[in-house]
Amino acid sequence: MKILLATENKTLESKIAKRFGEAPYYLIYNSDTKETEARVNPGHDDNHSGLIDLVNEGVSYFIIGNTGPNAFNVLNDRNAELYLARGIVAKDALDAFLNKKLERLTKATLKKPIRDK
Repeated sequence: MKILLATENKTLESKIAKRFGEAPYYLIYNSDTKETEARVNPGHDDNHSGLIDLVNEGVSYFIIGNTGPNAFNVLNDRNAELYLARGIVAKDALDAFLNKKLERLTKATLKKPIRDK
C-alpha cells in the first residue's frame, strides 16, 4: 500500500506539516517495498488534480496535520483515507498509522479552504 505523509522537509525525520495543502513535501511510503519517495508539493489548482493524480498512482492513505473541506472531499470521494497526525515527526506518524493508532478523519479539520481566509 502507498501512504502519503505531508511534511515540512524531505525525510522521515521531518515534522508533519500543519496544513496539508501548504506542506512543502509529500513523502510517499510504499509498505510493500519499505521505500520512501520525497516529492515537492506541486501546489494545487481548484480541481485538486494533483491529489487525484496521487490516488490514481495508488496512494490510498494520507497522513496530514489539517485539511480543508475541498481536499478532504476530493480524496474521500475517491475512497482515500485521511489520518490526523499533529506535532510529530513523519517516522512516528507512519509507525502510529501502521499500528492503527492514528485517528481517521471523517470530516475536514478546517471549516473553509486556506485560500478563503
